[in-house]
Amino acid sequence: PPCSEFAHRLLHGPSSPVSSPMDPDTDREKLVPESWQSRTQRKWRLILYTVLLLLASVGNQVYFKRMTSAMPNYGWYLTQLSTFIYVPFFAVLAGTGVFEHAKGNLILKFAMMGVFDGMSGTLMVLGGTHTAGTMQVLLSQAVIPLTIAMSVVILRKKFHWLQHTGAFIIVLGILCANMLSQPSADSSLNSPLFNAIFFCAMLPAAFSSVYKEVAFRDFDGDLDVNVLQFWVASFQFVTNFLAMPVYALKVLGPQQVPMSEMPALIVGGTRCLFFLEDQVKMNCGLPDEKECDHCSNAWAPVVIYLGFNVLYNIYTMLVIKHGSAALSFLVATLRMPLASLAFASPSIMGNQAVQPGLSDLVSLIVIICGLVTYRYGGRLLKHQMKKKGSTAFPALVPGDSPLMSPAGPEPSPSPRPTSVFGRLTEPLRRPTTVRWTFAPLISTGLPVPQPSFVLVRSKQPKPRTADRVRHDLYHRLGAASPLHSPQLRHLAPPPFADPEGMEPKFVMDFLPDSAK
Repeated sequence: PPCSEFAHRLLHGPSSPVSSPMDPDTDREKLVPESWQSRTQRKWRLILYTVLLLLASVGNQVYFKRMTSAMPNYGWYLTQLSTFIYVPFFAVLAGTGVFEHAKGNLILKFAMMGVFDGMSGTLMVLGGTHTAGTMQVLLSQAVIPLTIAMSVVILRKKFHWLQHTGAFIIVLGILCANMLSQPSADSSLNSPLFNAIFFCAMLPAAFSSVYKEVAFRDFDGDLDVNVLQFWVASFQFVTNFLAMPVYALKVLGPQQVPMSEMPALIVGGTRCLFFLEDQVKMNCGLPDEKECDHCSNAWAPVVIYLGFNVLYNIYTMLVIKHGSAALSFLVATLRMPLASLAFASPSIMGNQAVQPGLSDLVSLIVIICGLVTYRYGGRLLKHQMKKKGSTAFPALVPGDSPLMSPAGPEPSPSPRPTSVFGRLTEPLRRPTTVRWTFAPLISTGLPVPQPSFVLVRSKQPKPRTADRVRHDLYHRLGAASPLHSPQLRHLAPPPFADPEGMEPKFVMDFLPDSAK
């Protein structure tokens, strides 16, 4: 298609064809041995992408806190800004597919995802203004046990007992972080109320993960992920508008914004970010008052955070391409201790740095142990499902279970035809089965605790062109192509080598109609 998916371009390259089970060259590619230079280059490239993903994920987490601390009075404005910048981006990538998939049933599914993501973003930004960075790292891991609980209750899914144990250990770590933490002298740095709001952001995030697994099971067409993300980001943007009454709750105290002042918040946030003009100057700075604006340097954390967010998405795609989805989840686990160290560094966080106490270190170790137990249980579940030949839907985490087809096992192969005509047409009659795949999604402006995926049907193989069918028939008959004849040899274009090392191909578009 003229506008291919952004994830497909990163995972397979801009000019990669869709392989077809009818293509005899597909098996030939697998038989070509890989040189040691290629293997070494591939391994070092994967190591580089993994390190860059780890750095980008840490920067994404750290500068999210710095962004909300730089503009604490404009949480709603920051939520809208970080979401809106992705709407035109996905609109360009999706192209005309935005309107081709604008059907009632699909639009409803897109809207549900946008509502869940929008509520999660609203609560995360609102709670993040007065939640310490280390506490944000710990609380964000609550999405794993919440997702498991919702999957068991809603989807009736079964997990390995080690996965349940790991989720329970994560819950214990979060409880330890909240119960054993010492109250801060400055409540603006870490407030229990805003800790609870940040934790509540994990509930719609878990609902979104569960819904993304079941939303498109009844959709039998090819779904462009860019179209999905355009509509989800659009509905997320609308949801942020509908969530304005949340900022007017009296329980927020000084952070409360009356509904009558919400339109002025757009103008004030714009003047603060782009014109560096302080808007909140009076009646601010005291314990029961709003924080004063410091707009002269507010633009730097916002721009850096948005840059880290884009890099995080790019390197996530590259790690999945050259490695696996499980490796990206491993990076998400390693991010926790590194982000905690970054939040404690005055050179990175400035006056927002919070030195972790003994309770924070204990909670961090407990949660990491829970994550390791959960991941290991997922690997054991994957091996068990492979041995049993399970045909169940894959689990929420791609690395936790094999990607089996829900349509049942592979059909038994039909007997090989004996006639000449049957052998010639055999590639055209090979059965195809419906396959499912996890499509990675781009994080639209939020520091997600782990990469997001949506379960969709794999794209059906493209039919061969007439030139390719003619070439295959000549190859099976053992006959030479008409372009090899002395009269037509001058019409054949020069051969070109395939980037993957395949044999040279010939295009027959120059062949006269009388000779075809």
